[in-house]
Amino acid sequence: MTRHLLPFLFALSASTAALAQTPATAPPEDPLPRLIQERQQLVQDYEAANGQRNAFLANKPSKKDLQEVVEALKGIIRKDTEIVRAVQAGTLRKTAAVVAENQQVKQLATVAQTDQSSTRERFHDLENQIANLQERDRQREKKLQDLQATADEATAARTSRELLAAALAVLSAGLLFYVLKLRGQRSAPAKRRK
Repeated sequence: MTRHLLPFLFALSASTAALAQTPATAPPEDPLPRLIQERQQLVQDYEAANGQRNAFLANKPSKKDLQEVVEALKGIIRKDTEIVRAVQAGTLRKTAAVVAENQQVKQLATVAQTDQSSTRERFHDLENQIANLQERDRQREKKLQDLQATADEATAARTSRELLAAALAVLSAGLLFYVLKLRGQRSAPAKRRK
């Protein structure tokens, strides 16, 4: 089985590496700003052609001037057509993206509905596990309280024994001090007699 699994894993890793090296496709550049700029240049050319006057014809445009005006207007119309087509293409791209997104959302909704029952089962299993853990925790807490009570009783007994021992030690020290004091008083008169 391992023999068959190894080539599969190798092929999977190779395909993953190939996908990682493939550059992401960049969205196409929007041609509208360039087309609008070109149209503005054509309008300026039209205005320049329309403003030409021939001094020989009493400042009226010549046939050549009128032809330039017509050509400039034709250029503007062609550019307007390009702009309309670019807007339509952009709209189609956006519409296609929205449709693809909607399909993806529908697929995700279908997957979510399919997984809903298994999620409910997992949720109920987790609730049961939580209830079991809470019961164990309650039992452990009760044991800890019982042990704490036993420890408190032992501590109280030990403390009372220690207090009794300390009292006896103080009493013994006091008696020893008293005995030494009495001896000191007895030996002082005996030394004076000599």
